[in-house]
Amino acid sequence: MDDEILRADDQFGLALIELKGRIKEHNQIEPFSDILDDELLVGFLRGKKGDVAKTLEHYIKMRTVKYKNFTKMYRPSTVKMLDNGVVNLLKHPDPLGRVILMFQINHWSPSEIPFDEAIATSLFIMDEGIRSYFSAGNEVVAIFDCAGFCFAQAKTMTPRNMILLLDMFMKNIPSRPKGIHLINHGPLIHNLFRIISPLLEKKIRERVHFHPDTDHLHRYIPPHILPYSLNGELSLEDATDLSNISKVRGNDAFYERLSSQLDNATRHGEKSLKSSSRRGLFQL
Repeated sequence: MDDEILRADDQFGLALIELKGRIKEHNQIEPFSDILDDELLVGFLRGKKGDVAKTLEHYIKMRTVKYKNFTKMYRPSTVKMLDNGVVNLLKHPDPLGRVILMFQINHWSPSEIPFDEAIATSLFIMDEGIRSYFSAGNEVVAIFDCAGFCFAQAKTMTPRNMILLLDMFMKNIPSRPKGIHLINHGPLIHNLFRIISPLLEKKIRERVHFHPDTDHLHRYIPPHILPYSLNGELSLEDATDLSNISKVRGNDAFYERLSSQLDNATRHGEKSLKSSSRRGLFQL
């Protein structure tokens, strides 16, 4: 993966230089310029085919204005959910070379891990994914194993939290979701999808697949890259990239530095950032 990132750096070298120059020129984003590392920026460039403006703008606004408490309150080294296996990156891509995310919903208990901490943990994993995976490929497939989804989890899906999920994961990540696969789903999941479906873009709705069983899932994602829990052929250790967790835990400094800029950026630029977000931060 490191070699692929280096090749991506070469491919997007000029775009990266231009992007960093424009960041330096923007009053509200410049304080974060030394925090946004090259691997992260290349992930954004690759994820949007070089058209990074809208997504990077949204990323900065979400982390420093609209949902800044996530940045200030949580750190990768202290969140509990990293060890629970709720969110996993699979080692192997699908047959079309797309990154696969696997969510095991029954590993999350809202009574032990509040919704906001669960979201923060997912963001930490996705940020590392931008560096380690999206720098080499930008198309993503998600598998949601909904076994054990219960009323306590469904209760967390308030309108505020649904909007937060869309903000953070549909507009805030430099990737193109090519498939969303749900397995072991029940009436609660179907009811939630009916509520959230009108908020999704048409092309995203068309990429959502409800599978009646794992044989049906295997038509899209072959069993030789999936764990036993999905009737695959691999152990969890062989199917998922466990090394990614240690990388995520080592990213505290990024969020500490981001947090340290928040108060100053808020005092001097929050209003400008909000107005800038309406007209566009960059014109690449």
